[in-house]
Amino acid sequence: MAFVQYYSGILTDRVGRRTILVYSQIPAVIFYLLIFYTIAVPNYFILLLASWYGTIIINSIQYPAVQAAVADVTSVSERLSGYTVMRIMANLGIAIGPLIGAYLAYFGLQYIFLVSAAVTVVEILMLYALFRETYVPGEHKALKKGDLGRAYRQDRFFIFFIIIGIILGVFMRQRGSSFTVYTIVIENLPYAYLGYVWALNGALVVILQFPFLRLMTRFGNPMMWRGVGTLFYAISFFILTSTPVFLILVVFMTISTFGEDLLSPTTQSIITTMAPENMRGSYVGVYNLYTSLGGFAGAVIGLYLLFVLQNAVSNYWLYIGLGTMVVAVFYVLLSNMFSRRFAEVTGTSTITYK
Repeated sequence: MAFVQYYSGILTDRVGRRTILVYSQIPAVIFYLLIFYTIAVPNYFILLLASWYGTIIINSIQYPAVQAAVADVTSVSERLSGYTVMRIMANLGIAIGPLIGAYLAYFGLQYIFLVSAAVTVVEILMLYALFRETYVPGEHKALKKGDLGRAYRQDRFFIFFIIIGIILGVFMRQRGSSFTVYTIVIENLPYAYLGYVWALNGALVVILQFPFLRLMTRFGNPMMWRGVGTLFYAISFFILTSTPVFLILVVFMTISTFGEDLLSPTTQSIITTMAPENMRGSYVGVYNLYTSLGGFAGAVIGLYLLFVLQNAVSNYWLYIGLGTMVVAVFYVLLSNMFSRRFAEVTGTSTITYK
């Protein structure tokens, strides 16, 4: 994902958003059908694994184009709202997806991927019919070899933002793979618990994202709110130091979703506001490249540490919570630097939201 997003970010600035969004998903349909087949007809593990990695690559190609397209059609004052709306729509799927998956699993796990293929076909048709190009490369300064490297390496704020993002990725990864292993393998809780709490996550994002957006636009700046959101993540990890029952998982997911609602929409808003207009996709790709490496390191380090501390697992979540709290402090400290950088880019020291 890291390297694919880096190069797809550069590509979307060279060919536009529509081409990537429409045509990159055609191979995804094939990969989903191959997964359907390899689960229904066992003994094709290598093909199953290759197809799964194929879906990761294809979906990674989309991310920079989607994020840059939102920036193309929004002003600075509208951008946070634009990414918020996008997250709400995505999380409607995240809320519905686990429930549909759980239902289909009763008939066979392979049917999850047959439905995924069908939904992707609908997505392709909708993009082809409804999506109009938001960025015509010929109307902007062409990217030359070395332009991107020189631009972001000289951007001191962006470098700091990437470094903190890498550290954040290490700790955020524990909400995924480590939380799953902790719930199912170490504590032997039912699979349904995991499905319910992730469905809760999607539902809470849809319900709470706009109220949090109104809060973020009244005062402060996106960097300050990233710090507050990261603090909520830290608190949620501290919650897991308690005895793991379903209610604890619900409280954990609720508080961490508060953090997600504050932190996630600000990521692309900050990057695309700071990036030159002809490098928005490239900047998103660069950021995703480095922070994905942080997520990779987080999976390896987190699962190893969880293995070592499996008999004292509350200590594991305590360490993760403390580390996440340190990241929150870094973001708050970076808030003033963001305000100065924003003033350089826009000529004003404050964001006026619509």
